[in-house]
Parts: sequence; C-alpha cells; structure tokens
Amino acid sequence: CEKQLDETVVSCEKAQENMKQRHENEMHTLEKQISDLKNEIAELQGQAEVLKEAHREATCRHEKEKKQLQVKLEEEKAHLQETLRLEHEMELKARLAQAQASFEREREALQSSAWTEEKVRGLTQELERFHREQLTSLGERHTLEKEELRKELLEKH
Repeated sequence: CEKQLDETVVSCEKAQENMKQRHENEMHTLEKQISDLKNEIAELQGQAEVLKEAHREATCRHEKEKKQLQVKLEEEKAHLQETLRLEHEMELKARLAQAQASFEREREALQSSAWTEEKVRGLTQELERFHREQLTSLGERHTLEKEELRKELLEKH
C-alpha cells in the first residue's frame, strides 16, 4: 500500500509538474499574444492618425478647390451676363436705328399733308410702345437665359 501510495504521490507530483509547466507555457503564450496585440493596436492607432491627417488635408484641399471653382463660376457668370447685356443693347440699338430710319423716311414722304402729322404721332407712339415691349421682352429673355446659364454652370460644377 505504501509503495502504491508513493507511486501515486510521485505520479500526482509529475502530473502537477506537467500541469504547472503547461500553465506556464500557456501564460507565456498569452503574454506574448497580449504584447503582439498591444503592438498592433499602437501601430493601428498610428495609421489612424495618419489617415485622419490625410482626411483633414483632403478636406481642406477640397474646400479650397470648391472656393476657387465658385469664384471662377461667379466670374464667368458675370462675364456672360455682361456679354448678354451688351448683345441685347446692340440689338435694341440696331432695331431702334432701323425704326428711326423708317420713321424719318415716312415722315419726309408724308410731311406735306395734315394727316401726316397724325400718322407721325401714331407711328411715334407705336414705335415707343414697340420699343418698351422689346425692352421688356429682351429683359425677360435675358433673365431666362441667365437662369439657364446659372443652372448649366451649377450642373457642371
């Protein structure tokens, strides 16, 4: 019995020693994994900082480019509006000159009679009315073209 007890004690001590060794190995492995994970976390945090900085720089660059494009858009819009205004003005002046020339020819041809004066007044009023209508029409057309241009530029932007 004592021999068996001694063998059992020795066997238990060996099993305990093996278990202790395995436990130490597992602890060592876990500590190494923890250390590796801490290193990986530190590395990922560094990468996250780099990415945040890159994102901030990209955002700043985007805002700067957006402002530049907005300024360019405003400049182009102003230029196009001025061009349209000048074109409309030239068109109106040409029409007015043509109407005045026509008026002058008719006035010279009809100057001899009394009814000519009435006709001249009527034509003058008609021309003035026509001129006002044309100005109104061209103003509306200018506004529509300006809005279309604005929409087109915004779509392009």
